[in-house]
Amino acid sequence: SCEVDGMSAALYLLSTLGGYVVTSALLLKCPTLLHKKKRQHFICKHISHRGGAGENLENTMAAFQHAVDLGTDMLELDCHLTKDEQVVVSHDGNLKRSTGVNVNISDVMYCDLPP
Repeated sequence: SCEVDGMSAALYLLSTLGGYVVTSALLLKCPTLLHKKKRQHFICKHISHRGGAGENLENTMAAFQHAVDLGTDMLELDCHLTKDEQVVVSHDGNLKRSTGVNVNISDVMYCDLPP
C-alpha cells in the first residue's frame, strides 16, 4: 500500500510537471492564445534625446521646452536615484562629465550633489 501511494504521488507529480512544461512551451510559442496582439496607436517620428542636448544644456526645462516648441513627438531623459532615494535627471550615472566631480549619483545624498 505504501509503495502504491509513493508510485501514485510520483505519477501525479510527473504528469503535473509535464503539463506545466507543455503549457508553458505552447504559450511561449503562441502568446495570442491568451492575449490579443496589441496594435500600435502611437507612431513616433522624432525623439529629443536629453531634450535635444546639441541645442541647449541637456536635461533642462529649457531644452525640453525648446524641443516641444520645435514639434518633437517624444522627450527622452534618464533618471537616477541618490543615496537618500531622491530622483535626479542625468544622462550619466557618474557626474564627472557634467560637473567635473568624479562621483556616482547613487553614492551621494541629494543635499551633497555638486552644483
